[in-house]
This record gives sequence, structure tokens and C-alpha cells, in this order.
Amino acid sequence: MKTILRLKKDMAAILFTEKGCQLIYPEGTDTNLQHVTLAASLTMAVQYEFFIQGMYAFLKDVTKEQGVTH
Repeated sequence: MKTILRLKKDMAAILFTEKGCQLIYPEGTDTNLQHVTLAASLTMAVQYEFFIQGMYAFLKDVTKEQGVTH
């Protein structure tokens, strides 16, 4: 699937997919702007949540294969 975004300078967008999310902004955007910083923080929080869920699923599978029950 292809997504096309048209953003002006000093704009930012969070692109969500089934595998996580990504912060997108045009080259030259002032990353110190409040809305860009907020979008970056939200993106990192969502990515962290996906990471934790993935690690939990991985460890659950590994412990089943090894016979660990605790």
C-alpha cells in the first residue's frame, strides 16, 4: 500500500500502520515547534507500546517452547 502526504514546512503528521507508526515532516521543518514536539512524543509512546507488546509475545512463545511456567 502506498500513502501520499502533502505537508507544508513546519507541519508534521503521524502515519499509523498495523506495525506501528512513524513521524513525518518536510525537510527544513523547525522541530522545536510545540506541535512537532508533541507529535514526536506521541509517536515515541506508540512505538514503545508496540515494542513492549512484541517483546511480551516473543517471551511468551519462548517460555512455552522451553517449558517454563512462571
